[in-house]
Order: sequence, then structure tokens, then C-alpha cells
Amino acid sequence: MIDQNSPPESKPKGKINILLVDDQPANLTVLEAVLADLDEVLVSVTSGELALRELLSREFAVVLMDVHMPTMSGFEAAALIRNHPRARTLPIIFLTAAGDDPSHVEQAYALGAVDYLTKPVSPVILRAKVAVFIDLYRKTAEIALHAQATHLEALRTRDQRIRMILDNTRDYAFIGTDTDGIVTEWEGGAETITGWFAAKACGEPSAVIFTPEDRAAGVPEQEMRLARDTGRADDKRWHVRRDGTRFFADGVMVPLRDESERLRGYAKIFRDATAERLAAEQLEASEQQLGESRQRSQRAEEGMRRLAAVAAQSSDFIGIAGSDARTSYVNPAGRRLAGLAPDASVGEYGLSDFFAPECRAFVEQVVLPAVRGPEGRWEGELRMRNFESDATLPVYYKGFAVCDDEGHNIALASITRDITAQKQAENDLRLVAADLAEADRRKSEFLATLAHELRNPLAPIRTGLDLIRMSSAPPQSMSKVHEMMDRQLGHLIHLVNDLLDVARITRGKIELKREASDVATLVAMAIETSMAALNAGGHTLSVEVADEALPLDVDVTRIVQVLSNLLNNAAKYTPAGGRIVLRAVRDCDDAMLSVHDSGVGISQEDMGTLFDMFTQVGRNLDRSQGGLGIGLSLVRRLVELHGGSVSAASDGRDLGSTFTVRLPLRSGVLPPAPVPCAGAAPAALRVLVVDDNVDAGNSLAALLQALGHSTDVAADGEQGLVLASRCKPHLAFLDIGLPGMSGHQLARAIRATPALDGMLLVALTGWGARADVIMSQQAGFDRHLTKPVDIAALNSVLAAATAAAPVPI
Repeated sequence: MIDQNSPPESKPKGKINILLVDDQPANLTVLEAVLADLDEVLVSVTSGELALRELLSREFAVVLMDVHMPTMSGFEAAALIRNHPRARTLPIIFLTAAGDDPSHVEQAYALGAVDYLTKPVSPVILRAKVAVFIDLYRKTAEIALHAQATHLEALRTRDQRIRMILDNTRDYAFIGTDTDGIVTEWEGGAETITGWFAAKACGEPSAVIFTPEDRAAGVPEQEMRLARDTGRADDKRWHVRRDGTRFFADGVMVPLRDESERLRGYAKIFRDATAERLAAEQLEASEQQLGESRQRSQRAEEGMRRLAAVAAQSSDFIGIAGSDARTSYVNPAGRRLAGLAPDASVGEYGLSDFFAPECRAFVEQVVLPAVRGPEGRWEGELRMRNFESDATLPVYYKGFAVCDDEGHNIALASITRDITAQKQAENDLRLVAADLAEADRRKSEFLATLAHELRNPLAPIRTGLDLIRMSSAPPQSMSKVHEMMDRQLGHLIHLVNDLLDVARITRGKIELKREASDVATLVAMAIETSMAALNAGGHTLSVEVADEALPLDVDVTRIVQVLSNLLNNAAKYTPAGGRIVLRAVRDCDDAMLSVHDSGVGISQEDMGTLFDMFTQVGRNLDRSQGGLGIGLSLVRRLVELHGGSVSAASDGRDLGSTFTVRLPLRSGVLPPAPVPCAGAAPAALRVLVVDDNVDAGNSLAALLQALGHSTDVAADGEQGLVLASRCKPHLAFLDIGLPGMSGHQLARAIRATPALDGMLLVALTGWGARADVIMSQQAGFDRHLTKPVDIAALNSVLAAATAAAPVPI
């Protein structure tokens, strides 16, 4: 390797220079290692500027040029190299790690590159390519040396005969000078060619015939120095006559030495070759233009081949039309998109024929003028026609002008993409956005409704509490207050339970407790549950249940909840004194239960969202009977969990509605339903209540005392454990979310105390999910109740504690 700063004369004799250009030293090291076996002179530089400097100081057989460099790219350096006469034909191999970008490949070959290689390059291939250009360089140099030797021999022969020629021809000028270049002889055709007479020329510097620019550049002195050092200096340049006109001289200057090889002066012999030079320049210009034309033609052909290859593989419509907009080429994908056969002629179609009828006027009046105009391009959405099916489809069209070197529009090209899927995605996105907006609207409406529904029962409860504080109220009035508060509290609990049920179903957490039952029993239970709502509206209820047995395998509580919700819904949306019919019949292998009312009915526009969450039919202030809009959604989800279906029908507004539930019948005969037996009233128990909510703990303790039991109350886990160890209660109600020691930790501590064996532990908490129940069981609880607990559940726990008491109470 030769360092970039080493002098030119350090090149070993007989070895060829190879220029390596890359801004990464590591890449240069790799190239040097790959080319080391060629045993040539490797000159490595790290920029395009240094490469140009090396090319000015020495000759190279080939250049390996990186494309991407920081200050001057490989393409920019190559363009400057091509401007230098000596390097116009210098082979350049471009190297890049950026991949075969078609535009880069075209630019590389436009700069006269001999190859364009992508890193990493195969060492074998790279060495083979470089070896070819080394061999070419050697052969070219040998031919040049042979030509030079032949020329020198001819000159020596001519020198021997120069005198005779000078005496016999006036076509050549002979000028003799001393060692300083002062004219001593002005012979032959010197006067004719230069216009200077011998008497005037002798004694003048020979530089008098050189052009001013050559004199300023020191060319006369350089010519004499070259002749003195090498034995000759070719004189092929423009000179100036005495009258100022110029002529092209073709000759030579040689040193004149005596027998002892002492320099005595110089002889300059030349002829007027102006006509030949002008002809040669004209021929060279013509050949150059022809070569450039051939290169452009080759590049155009290569570009067309690459374009055709790319177009054949493209999935987009690629078409080319003449300047008159008549189609000349359509790629295979474009033919499929337009419904044209692979061998169909496209020359009979104009550009606008490929578009839908409604787009053709726009194409003619807007698209084509834009492509043919100064901008030379247009792009946007249009609709394309399929010739085979005559269908249209949305496309994104890009049209642009194809111009020649003079900027004349010679063709129109287009790339068209089918955007059917994109437009469908946009439509789907708009639908999703609309659904989200609707869901957000329903959510906001639901929150407002929830606040309203919660305030409705809370207001009379608050009023009842104020009445209770008034000790002067009569007992009969207080009884009605209690009933009202109990009713409103039940309504509040019902709202919360519905919300929890929906949440559990949505998360897939609800579990059905299936058991054998029959439709008649479920209908009776649902009517009992909804009778208060039916009576409040003064409605007439008709029940039509089939005489045959309709056995089911269902979660009784959930199906009763379904029927009750439908009855309550009918009562809510039926004006006072309306008629409601509950029917239950067999339909093949299903039990079909329907609730028909004479109420407000359902419009067709509401029917589509009837069973959606937070939806109420005919919501307005004068008819709305309250509710969160989750009842029907809950009905549908519970029925579907049982493998059934629910549907609604209505003839329209104020024409009533019918809701129909289908449930699969159970095969076989149902066992008789157990008849509950009345047990003895529970005896007095010792009960421990642990709750950090003082009001909740004290109110439960007061209720237990009213039922005849003794109680102890603790506000945290540590105090609860102390009271349990001291009082040894039969039953303990423990809140889960206690500060410090949680309810779970307290339960485990009680279970770990042998003296407290047999105590019935009940978790009383606001958390009622399945996972919460499992955690309670794992902590040692016997029961899990959610707040607020109703009196029936409380009596059940008290009865269980009485039965489990180890000793008589």
C-alpha cells in the first residue's frame, strides 16, 4: 500500500497504480487485503478531494469509489474526474452498502461507471474485475510505448534529411536558437507560415510565435527544458502569426549538441496543420457527440429494460402512453386490474378510457393538462373501470410526463394503485369512531341516569331518618316510614346488584348454579317478585302457562331475575291500568316464555339497540320511569349463558311490545321441589362484630340485640382478637378491609386459637366477586355476605350458628 501523502516517484517500476476511495479506514483495510494478491500499488484515500489530488499527480488503472462519503459523494467525485482530459476514460467501480437503489445505479452508469457493486463484495469477484482493468491498462501502455518508439525513430530519420527537405520545401519551418532560446536561424517556410521575415526574427526570443497565454504560463521555457532533458519536445499547439492570427503547429523541438554532447542550442521544426487540426477537432467533436448519443441510447435502453422488469413485478397498474394520450404499454398487474387479457392490444385505448364514466371529464380537463403542463405531474384519487366486469373501483393515480434531453414531452407515464382495502379500512374506522362516540354518549347518559337513580331512593331514606329523629311522630306513621325506607333500600340494592351482575358477565366471571326446576315454579317466583311493581301501576296481569310439564336445568335465581326484569320492564313502560300477559308454552325442544304489554311500544329505529348496554326506549321526562338501561342487556346475557335466546317485537309506538325468551327443555322428570320447613326460633347467641366503620358496626350490633342476642363490637383486628379470646362468641361478623390486621388475618388468627374452635366466622364486606369468596374460604370463613345484608340472610346465619353451638345456649 502507498500512503496518500507519498510522492509519485515512489511507485515501483513495472507495477500499476490502483486508487481506493472510502471514508471508512476499516473498509480501505478490507479492500487492501482483498487486492493484495494482485501485487500492484494500492493508493488509499479517505475522501473525494484526496482522490482528485492523486489523479492529478499520477496515472491509475482503475478506481474503486465508495458512493456515500461525508463531504463529497462518490458520484460528485466521479463527475469531476470525468472533466479531467486524462481521466475521461478511467474505469470507475462504485461500491455501496445502501443496496441496489435503481436511481443510484442509473446515476452510476450515467457517470460512465464500469460496475456498481453492493457491499459486502465477494473477494474473488472483486479481484477478477480489477485484474481485467490492470491487464487492459498494461496492454494500452505497451501499445503507447511502441507507438512512441516508432515515432522517435521516424523523427531521427527525418533529422538526417532535414537539410535536404528544407532546401526543397516551403511547407515546413525550421527555427534554430541558442541555449537561451534566441533565434539564430529562420529557415524553410518559417517566413511563410509565421509572417515574420528572417531579418526581423533573428535575435528575437523564439517565444515570439507562442500565444500570450502560453508565454504567461511559461510554455516556451518548458518546451526547451523538456527537449534538453528528454531529447525532444513535441510541438503540437496553437501559435500566433505576426499579424495576430493563429495557426496550429505540428512539429518537434530537439536539442543541438556538439560531438562532446555539449548543448549548443535548439532546433524547432514544424508545419502549419491548422486545416487538419480544425478538421480533427470537428471530427473529435462529432465522435464525442456520437459517443454521447450512443451512451444515452444505451442508458435509455438499459433504463427501459430495468423499467420493464420492475413494471412486470409490480402489483400496481403501470402504464405508458404517447403525448397524444394513446396507450402504448400496460404491465401485467395493470391488465388484471383493468380486466384486459394478457395478449390484448392496448393501443386502441386512450388514457381516459381506463376510468369510470363520471371521472373521464375530470381526467380530460384537469389531469391531462396538469401532466402536460409545466409541473408535469398530477396525483390523487379517481375511480377506475374494469373492462371485463364494467365495475369501478377506487384507485390512487400518479401521472407524470416523460421528457427527452431537450425537455420535450415525449410520453405520459402513470402508476395506479387499487385502494379498495384502504377505503374499506377508512369506512371501518369511521364506523368504529361513530360507535365509540355513541358509546361515550351512552356512558355520559348512564352516569347522569345513575346519579338520578341513586338520588331517588336516597332522598326518601334521608327523609325517613329525619322523621325517625322526631320522637313526636305517632307509631303508625313510624311503621310506614320503616316500610318506605326498607323498600327504597331494596331498590338501591337492586341497582347495585344489576351493575355487579353486568360486570361479572362482561368479564366472564359469573357462574351458573344449575338445578332441576320447571317453568311453572319459575313463573310463580317471578310474579311474586314483581307483584309490587305491577300493583303500583294498577296493571292487569294474565298468566297463561301450559298444563304439561316444562322441565328446565337452570340457575333458578338467574331465570327468575330474567322474568322479573321483563315483568318490571313491562310495568314501567305501560301506562297506568294497562294489560300485561305472561305466557309459557312448549315449542319443539324449547320452553317459550313471552311477556306482552299494552305499553309505549318500540320504534324500528330503537329495535336495533334495544338489548345494548345503557339503552332505554323512548327516554323522555314525561314517560321515563327510571332505570339504568341495563335490564334488557342483563336479560339477554343471562339467557344466552343458559343456551337460550331472547327477542323483541312491536308494531310501533304506543302499540305495545312482546319479549320472548327461549330456553332448552330438560329431558326426564323433575324431582319434587323441597318443601321448606319452619324451624324453631334461634336461641340467644354471643356475637362479635368487627368493623372499622363505627356506624356499620353499631347498627348491626343493635339489630342483633333487637333479635335477642348479646354482642361485642371492635373497631380493628387487634381489638377483635382480644374480645374473641375473652368472650368466646358463637358467631363473629368480620369486615375484610380492616386497618392494620385485615379481616383475613384476623380469621386465620382465630382459627389458629384452639380455645375458639367451633366459632362460626362470617365475612361481611362490600367485595362480592367470586375471587373474594374464594379468598374468604381460604382464610377460614364459613360464610361470605355482601353489604348491606338483608334480614333473611342474617336469620339464616343465626340459625346455622345456633345449630352448630357446641353447648346449649
